[in-house]
Amino acid sequence: MKQTLLHQKHLQLNAKMTEFQGWQVPSQYADAQEEYHAVRTAAGLFDISCLGRIEISGSDAAALLQKTFTRNLSKMAEGSAHYGFFCNESGFILDDAVLVRQPEGGAYLLSTNPMNTEKIIAWLKQNVSKDTTISDVTKTTCQLALQGPQALRILESLAGQHFKKIRARTARVLPLLDTPVLTSRTGYTGEHGYEFIVPAERCETFWDAVLNAGRPFGLQPCGFTARDILRMEMGYLLYGNDLDETRTPLEAGLASFVDFKKDFIGKDALAKLKAAETKQMIAGFVLLDKGVPKNGASIFSENREIGVVTSGGHSPHLRSDIGLGYVVNRYALPGQEIEIEVRDREIAAKIVELPFYKKK
Repeated sequence: MKQTLLHQKHLQLNAKMTEFQGWQVPSQYADAQEEYHAVRTAAGLFDISCLGRIEISGSDAAALLQKTFTRNLSKMAEGSAHYGFFCNESGFILDDAVLVRQPEGGAYLLSTNPMNTEKIIAWLKQNVSKDTTISDVTKTTCQLALQGPQALRILESLAGQHFKKIRARTARVLPLLDTPVLTSRTGYTGEHGYEFIVPAERCETFWDAVLNAGRPFGLQPCGFTARDILRMEMGYLLYGNDLDETRTPLEAGLASFVDFKKDFIGKDALAKLKAAETKQMIAGFVLLDKGVPKNGASIFSENREIGVVTSGGHSPHLRSDIGLGYVVNRYALPGQEIEIEVRDREIAAKIVELPFYKKK
């Protein structure tokens, strides 16, 4: 398995390590529930360096991304970040990704799922024009996520200065620890937060500095177990579980991140599917009895199999077990009663409106 540049730091903190899409990552440092609550009430620091980082530059970079990405980039300003998809000709999802147009120089930085980095690089090169450079900077940088209601105060403590509020889905280059760090207002937890792209030689120093600056504010290092709970409560989908090359953005309920007013690979297939309506849709459900649903488990209604579970876990917010899955369209409405297969049992559940977690 691949290891991030912060692997030794995780071992020093006695993290329990696990495998995630070909990488060895921290599952938890102490108690995953405590890490979850730290993010919801104070702040958590995640090493997400396993995500791919692809830099795309050159005079034809924008044209390449306009052709391959589902978002319209014609008016994408420097310092902005867009979530969207790369689809094949049939409209199926090759990857969901965050694209940042860098604040200085206008080059693009693409953050991909770990399992798809090499695939997306190959896809881009397959469609590339002459004057475009595609560089994999995953190994020469690290990526950290600072998430939680205290994130801004920790960032200001780290920088030794106050910032005007950085708007969501934007990016700036900030001078942090005498290092220019690409800092974006993005995240995967539903809380206020930032993601940092840091040069390899400064990764360990930066990690330590954020932890030290954050301790007075309740910051904790957090692993992927807490991260998975947080993203599920928000109804955020995970590639490899909820998304793959058999699903389209329309089935995933993410049509708002597909711009049909411009041309892109897969548009024609998705337009036909949109006109005909999908047969299945993603839905969230809450179990009415204890039992954690697993990826691949069947979903039933009135003894008929109507879908499949893609993600499941326990929600500390709801104090109930929850899940995501694809079901036949007419069963996707909130309030619909269903049954979930859990260890050879069928547990009663109901479809609910996403997200599971709503801020008060």
